[in-house]
Amino acid sequence: MSKKSRHVRKKRIRLFSLGLVVIVGILAASYAVNGFGNNEQNPVNNSAEEPSGVNEDVNVPEPSEPEVEPTITVNIKAAGDIMFHPSQLDGAYNSSTNTYDFHNSFKAVKDILQSADLSIANFEGTTAGNEVYAYQGYPLFNAPDEVLDAIKDSGIDVLSTVNNHCLDTRKAGVIRTVQEISKRGMDPIGTYVQKPETRVLIKDVKGVKIAFLAYTEMVNGLESTMSPEDLDAMVNIINEKKISEDIAYAKGKNADIIIACMHWGDEYARVQAPRQEALADKLFTQGVDIILGSHPHVVQPAQLQEYDGKTKFVAYSMGNFLSNQRIETLEPYGMTESESKYTEDGVILDINIEKDGETGEVSIKNVRYIPLWVYKGKTEDGGTEHVVYPIMEYIESSELNEKTKTRMQRSLSDTSKQMQSLGISAAE
Repeated sequence: MSKKSRHVRKKRIRLFSLGLVVIVGILAASYAVNGFGNNEQNPVNNSAEEPSGVNEDVNVPEPSEPEVEPTITVNIKAAGDIMFHPSQLDGAYNSSTNTYDFHNSFKAVKDILQSADLSIANFEGTTAGNEVYAYQGYPLFNAPDEVLDAIKDSGIDVLSTVNNHCLDTRKAGVIRTVQEISKRGMDPIGTYVQKPETRVLIKDVKGVKIAFLAYTEMVNGLESTMSPEDLDAMVNIINEKKISEDIAYAKGKNADIIIACMHWGDEYARVQAPRQEALADKLFTQGVDIILGSHPHVVQPAQLQEYDGKTKFVAYSMGNFLSNQRIETLEPYGMTESESKYTEDGVILDINIEKDGETGEVSIKNVRYIPLWVYKGKTEDGGTEHVVYPIMEYIESSELNEKTKTRMQRSLSDTSKQMQSLGISAAE
């Protein structure tokens, strides 16, 4: 091969090699920009081809339904008349310390009342101190402040203070009773220190707004002990116009349930009077949901009623919760045993109110009763004690003698007839 041919061949080889380098460089640059092979494995290529913000590997959640509030159940326990007669005052007095202690009277019902979300009763009397009025019972009730300590400790939250004995110690007694109840963290309803901004008590219990109003049919003719202006402002005597105003106020405040505490009817009558029924109908028609009755001192029937598709409940009288009214003490006043024995009876009403979490509708879910009987006996040191017993828990107790159990059995039978005849069942 000539020298010139060899030179041409070498030049061609160099040019071919340079071409390969250029081609490889172009291919490498193209791979870096666009990639090759399976596009699903090349995130650079995918992100370049997909619209901004879209990623097939991310699961977009479906729109969620709004959360439904849980259904709320509020339990209310309600009891009747609390009165303190002379034998109760004497039995609670400690002469060595010059103090009173009434806690023993509530020892057997304390757990029941404290288990409720809210407990309510009627305090029949006053706590006016003993500077002007002595501590005394009927006919002008004035109890020491220690009764309120025991009531508070028992689990009661609200006390209706308007009744036929609320003026027993006149205007000063009304004022001091309200003050002493409030001082202990309980809510008084029906009487006031002065004209209130509203006569309605509204309490928020677990998210359920409960409105309370309280009225009495009579004040034992003691109206004249106060000026008309003070009486109108400080004591809720039944007045249909005022009651209508209070119901409207409760509705305006979006109350879920309206409870009316009514001190009405005829003493010792075991059947409600027509005027009670007529007033109950008016209250229900205007918007009251529950009526808790007191004053007759015996258990009267209770009823569940329907108004425009809504269940309402009335207890015309819950009987005595705690007192010294019984066969032995009332016979001297001319009452026969067949009449006076029922004053030993009472009930705690066990009411469940339910607020539907989905609809917000509030209704009376169920109503039951706990039959009570008031025991009176001697203590080990010779004193006298009065104890409220829930009958079903103590009817077979070794703490009580057979004579006591016989009277307790009679009470259970009579109370059951009053309540169950109208569809109200006993609490288990």
